Amino acid sequence: MTADELQARRTRLLQRSAVLRQQAACELQKMEPVFVVGDRLLQGWIWLRRNPVYLAGALAVVVVLMPRAVLRTTARVWSLWQSWQKARRWLAQPR
Repeated sequence: MTADELQARRTRLLQRSAVLRQQAACELQKMEPVFVVGDRLLQGWIWLRRNPVYLAGALAVVVVLMPRAVLRTTARVWSLWQSWQKARRWLAQPR
């Protein structure tokens, strides 16, 4: 390739890159609401980790107001956990 051909190719590639960057910016702009929600969830999680007493208080209120539902849910979660552990052991067995 000659120097002129290389320069023309470089120019085309730079133009194409500019177009692709513009398209990517437009696509990312459409996803901005999702990122905003994700940022809010992350900030809420950080706040909860710094203030665990509020979470404990909310759980205590739920336990006091709905003990049967809490016991039922706890039993289901425990059952799912045990099933998961059995499945992991079974999958880990050499064949």
